[in-house]
Amino acid sequence: MVSTASGPATRAGVEMLEKGGNAIDAAVAAAFCLGVSEPQASGLGGQSMALVHLHEEGRTFALDGSSRAPYVLSPQKNPQKPIKFGLRSSTVPSTPAALGYLHENYGRLSFEEVLAPSIRAARDGVEITALIHRMIKKEAEHLRKDPLAAKRYLDSRKRPLKEGDLLVQPELSALFSRLAEEGWRDFYTGGTGRKIAEDMKRRGGLLTNVDLEQIPIPVERDVLESTYRDVDIVTYPPPGAGRVLVQILNTLEGFDPQSLKADEPTGAVIQALAFRFALNYRQRMPMHPDHYSQSMTQMMVDKSYAEEITRRINEIYNQALSDTFVPPPTSGETTHLSVVDKDGNAVGITQSIELVFGSKTMADGLGFFYNNYMSAFEYKDRTHPYYLLPGGRPWSSVAPVLLMKRGRPLYLLGSPGSSRISTALAQVITRLVDQDETLAEAIAAPRFHSSDDGDLLIEADRFPKEVIDALKLSSFQLKRRGAYSFYLGCVQGVQMPRGWRGRFEGVADPRRDGTAEGPGVH
Repeated sequence: MVSTASGPATRAGVEMLEKGGNAIDAAVAAAFCLGVSEPQASGLGGQSMALVHLHEEGRTFALDGSSRAPYVLSPQKNPQKPIKFGLRSSTVPSTPAALGYLHENYGRLSFEEVLAPSIRAARDGVEITALIHRMIKKEAEHLRKDPLAAKRYLDSRKRPLKEGDLLVQPELSALFSRLAEEGWRDFYTGGTGRKIAEDMKRRGGLLTNVDLEQIPIPVERDVLESTYRDVDIVTYPPPGAGRVLVQILNTLEGFDPQSLKADEPTGAVIQALAFRFALNYRQRMPMHPDHYSQSMTQMMVDKSYAEEITRRINEIYNQALSDTFVPPPTSGETTHLSVVDKDGNAVGITQSIELVFGSKTMADGLGFFYNNYMSAFEYKDRTHPYYLLPGGRPWSSVAPVLLMKRGRPLYLLGSPGSSRISTALAQVITRLVDQDETLAEAIAAPRFHSSDDGDLLIEADRFPKEVIDALKLSSFQLKRRGAYSFYLGCVQGVQMPRGWRGRFEGVADPRRDGTAEGPGVH
């Protein structure tokens, strides 16, 4: 079963399963194809993080596919504020390395087979959806500044491509064909890498051939494990944000399940406060995978720590939560896919080029957008674990999660949405576990997000008036979003069969253009 945020990507994954490939083949094919059909969210110029469960080995690991800051940087030369746009905002793309590594080590089919759907989709074209049209329209001013982007995403009169138009990407198709023939390392050490380095040098970017040749090989990391009620939670460690999801769930576990109904005032306020505490703490206590204290991570997933948060929520039920840190707002654009095969292998991949259309600048002759992950570092505080250093990894909010019981996977879930990832997933999980909703019901249900600075984004028209009033009385500043707002996450989920005669169920969040399909089910 394959669930992604885009129909062509879902079909790419299903095609691999029908060819006899495993979940890794399907996930990698779908992830590459998302860069074709959802170019505003991810692509070869970005980074990919994965949660992988290998059934036969009985092993689950997190694949840290972080990108890398350019080596030309130094604390003495660093800019004083984040670089958000243009070639200088790009870190070393790691998506080709992460997906290539995953396929090379755990896939079954050939690399040519895995890339074939992306080659076709880029060559023949993908249809512009209403969502992608809105994204192009929103970013048109930036896209007009890059002739390469304007050529592909604007018409002859420099207007955004319309819904129903065909997006044809011949340069990207040619690049995928080259990688299929030469292998993914060509992106870094071969002809493709040389083109990227030349492009950067010619147009004033920071990346060099040295940066690319130091291939950002992904790291297999131990997963973060916890429980929620009688369900085991397996999620992503730093540099991801699985610990935020775990802290939210640990806090909510301190309340009776019936008090957590989000369509009732009490449940909505409790959840909103739990979200705010967890996100506030993450901002104040950032953790880096290479030099964080293990005891600090354990504190965040420890049940007794959550009990203290639960007590404080009870104390301040109708009061404002005092802040000690207010970070800048985050509005990243990401995508997620979930894949499970008949053998029980499961792969969740969250990938991004950071903001919508990343750096807003395309690679000359190669057809992909460079990321703008240089905006995801700390620029002032040199004691911060994500202070901008040569070769450094950016901070990430990914939190793909596997729900298990007695060693058997139940659900594979993940979402895009920057800081909204953990809150979207927590709401789905509580509905599955506490309210006994179906996966489709839990994902489609009304959603909100409370940030650590007191703002609460909410699909207001989908909640009862008494819930809205209770949240206002609890000192949240409500910011209304439309029904099924893509800004509030896009959960892609797969439910495993219950028993020998059970069936896989895949669900794509209606907040985007996603689909869920399995072999023979179209």
